[in-house]
Amino acid sequence: MSNNSLIPIGQSTINGEVKQTVDARRLHGFLEAKTESKNWIVRRINDFGFEEEKDFRSFLTESTGGRPTKEYAITLDMSKELSMVERNAKGKQARQYFIECENKVSV
Repeated sequence: MSNNSLIPIGQSTINGEVKQTVDARRLHGFLEAKTESKNWIVRRINDFGFEEEKDFRSFLTESTGGRPTKEYAITLDMSKELSMVERNAKGKQARQYFIECENKVSV
């Protein structure tokens, strides 16, 4: 599974350090989670104790309706954990993908 575009990985500054991150909304879509994206990520953050500026950073963007939308850049570790707790084939595929991406960086 060497598809580098399965879930796009970018970079964000979290707590003053540049880290590889994933757009939470894109991960949500890939995982085919049933709940609305904004509710899904807030619930996951609360349920699993993720911390802002450690596991993710949030920011506001302009939406098509002109109202700001809260977005989340999440670390690869948080992405792997979220993928695991989905307990479906897409979750397993995403987790393996993130592990493969990390292995490529550390080589």
